[in-house]
Amino acid sequence: MKPIVFFDSEIDPESGKILDIGAADLDGKEFHSIKIADFTDFIAKYDYIGGHNIFACDLEYLGSAMPKNQTVHYIDTLCLSPLLFPKKPYHRLLKDDKLQTDMLSNPLDDSIKSMELFMDEVAA
Repeated sequence: MKPIVFFDSEIDPESGKILDIGAADLDGKEFHSIKIADFTDFIAKYDYIGGHNIFACDLEYLGSAMPKNQTVHYIDTLCLSPLLFPKKPYHRLLKDDKLQTDMLSNPLDDSIKSMELFMDEVAA
């Protein structure tokens, strides 16, 4: 499989401020920080960048941090999930680590969950 990284971000919905960023790849490399420049460096070597609901959300806020070469391809696991698992009642990521509804999500954990969902989608 070609190099692929999955990412997620936590955004303040009122201000649009980036609160947290997480990323993980199939080799176990991980990123968890708020520093956009470090995120850009981390994802620079990947041909494929994936995540869950990145087209409708994350790329709106982090699009300028994405690699600027022509070989980058994006994969949104939310778009694939209903096609590959049509009998599932919903297609959001399960947030079992988020015990309280007012807690912030953990973008690194969500990146890993998105990567696991993608592997399930590939298998399907």
